[in-house]
Amino acid sequence: MLMRSVRQRKLAGLWLLGFGGAAASGCDGAGAYDCAEAVTCEIWNDDGTSNGYCWGQCVHAPPESFGAPKLVWTGPEVLAPASCAELVRVVPGTGERIPFGGATRTLFARAMPEATHGCPACACTAPSCALPRTVTARSVEACGDGSAGTQTSFLLQAGWDGSCVSPGTVAPEQLGSLSIGPAILEPCTPIVADEPPQPLSGGVGEVAVGCTGPVEGKLCPDDAELCMLEQQPAHLPDGWRHCIVGEGDLGCQKPEGGADPQKIFSDRLGVFYEDLVTAPACSPCTCKAPEASRCEALVVAWEDGACSDILVGVDVTERGICLIPEPISSLGSVSATWLSNEPGTCTPTGGNPSNDRVVGVAKTVCCLPKPLEAP
Repeated sequence: MLMRSVRQRKLAGLWLLGFGGAAASGCDGAGAYDCAEAVTCEIWNDDGTSNGYCWGQCVHAPPESFGAPKLVWTGPEVLAPASCAELVRVVPGTGERIPFGGATRTLFARAMPEATHGCPACACTAPSCALPRTVTARSVEACGDGSAGTQTSFLLQAGWDGSCVSPGTVAPEQLGSLSIGPAILEPCTPIVADEPPQPLSGGVGEVAVGCTGPVEGKLCPDDAELCMLEQQPAHLPDGWRHCIVGEGDLGCQKPEGGADPQKIFSDRLGVFYEDLVTAPACSPCTCKAPEASRCEALVVAWEDGACSDILVGVDVTERGICLIPEPISSLGSVSATWLSNEPGTCTPTGGNPSNDRVVGVAKTVCCLPKPLEAP
């Protein structure tokens, strides 16, 4: 009877993490247990195990490459806890639920599957040859923008098909030289031929949510262990585990010597990302210049406005031409026909993923093994 009475007093004053239950208290049974207070008896959990003076979960100290132990939930993004409020302490006797005080929430996202990291398929519009768009007359027998004398310029309409046009009239005294602009190779324009597939979930799928609670030393039977206060595994909501998080792609602890494997963070959940940017870094779509292209036209200048009294006819390539007409000539109209209309084809480039397809800080999550099931 005496032993039963002592055990009951041990279980009377403890606050528990989770949704209910009783676990342990100080030996005198007076009020809440103070983990900083030295006691002369062990603290018993409701499953019959003892963590010494630790009112919570004893764990092996993590490697230097990992942070302090924390509680971590993993699962689909749509079900992720929005806060740490799901973690609560329950006051025995009254049933009062108190939020897990001092906890900070961190979200880590699993990278999207490789298939959802696709880049767009690039293509190019077809190049084309265009007839010259400028005709410039100067009053001196010289070409070039720096030439002296007066200048009369005509802009031919974009898309001109070479039919007779009369942009104006240049009298003989104003026609010392005549410049005809080049035949134009219209470049290709990059376009997206096929968008990459999008993830069906509209998000990154699995995530990890970390909540950091109080962790103390020198409260466990082994000085190399840490006490995760108020964080008994038997009272955690579904999905939560005791874990550590380290920056980078790391390995997890392995039980060595006589260490208790149930207190070692050996279960590697994998790599998650903090501040994850799920859109892949893709090179932009571009087009190489067409090869083996040739745009050449016969441009005819006429003295009258109806393309009936020829002044001069010249072959114009992509370099343009300048000529000196016969003296006492006038300019009244222009026409053109294609000699070679072969714009070629363009090769699309780009749409390739860069090496850093996932942008974010890689975090490795290692957890305590799941509790062994009773036989």
